[in-house]
Amino acid sequence: MSAHDSKHSKGHAAPADASNGALPFAPTLRKLIVILLVGFAVPVIILVLIAHFIADETAPPASSEAVGTQVSAASAASAASTEQRIAPVAQASAAAPAAASAPAAAAAPAAGGTTVADAGKKVYESTCIACHGAGVAGAPKFGDKSAWAPIIAQGMPTLYERALHGYTGKRGMMPPKGGSSASDADVKAAVDYMVAAAK
Repeated sequence: MSAHDSKHSKGHAAPADASNGALPFAPTLRKLIVILLVGFAVPVIILVLIAHFIADETAPPASSEAVGTQVSAASAASAASTEQRIAPVAQASAAAPAAASAPAAAAAPAAGGTTVADAGKKVYESTCIACHGAGVAGAPKFGDKSAWAPIIAQGMPTLYERALHGYTGKRGMMPPKGGSSASDADVKAAVDYMVAAAK
């Protein structure tokens, strides 16, 4: 064999790892497995720690039950003390003439009327104004007497029915309660408020 042939055969010789029985791509495979394990384990560990942190935040402190018991006992004692102090006043007011209670009874409806008007204005300003303020979806604008006149002519029971249960017609549409979660009484108060402004 010539020197050239021996150099040529050395260049084509198998790698040393193959002669030892090891795979040539084993280091790369090990790195890939380690990267996959770390890539999976780290997010799982983070999620477990977050869940643990949230669970600790929602659990009441160990001493809160004892504090709650002490507070409720103090509240009961305070209520009993208050009842003892006001008993003479309650007996005196029960013995007062019936004429003294008549002005208070007459004043109660006036205070209730103010509260209803305030509730109507509050519901209008929080919900109804979205459509009735600008006339969206065919809603008559607040205070527009010409737009409200034919609607008011249908009667208040019809207005209440449409306000509570919704309306779809040639004049437009309205969702039930204007899309709010207000009580029926508050929705009726809002209708009264808008009708009063359009008369």
